[in-house]
Amino acid sequence: MRINVTWSDIRAGRAAKTMECMVALALKRELGCDYASVGYRSATIRIGGEYVKVFLPQEVQNKIRSWDRSQFVLPFSFELSSLGLFEVSRPEYSSATLQLGFAAA
Repeated sequence: MRINVTWSDIRAGRAAKTMECMVALALKRELGCDYASVGYRSATIRIGGEYVKVFLPQEVQNKIRSWDRSQFVLPFSFELSSLGLFEVSRPEYSSATLQLGFAAA
């Protein structure tokens, strides 16, 4: 999925504010989610009540660092792998598996 960081995101974004940075605003808009918190290397988003951590491409990490230092960046876009993003799966454990795990610990 392509995420577009627009002039609007850049103008409204706030440097060094994880939930208000330009990339967080773009993720919320593009993914239609109500929560996004972005660090230098990854972002945490809430989709369907589930929190999902996604790792950001290196070029996005560089843009965020540049933005935090100079407050200047041009609009850009990046590819966010949607593989597994919208289907948050949890491993299923049986009580036997859990008991074995505790016994081994």
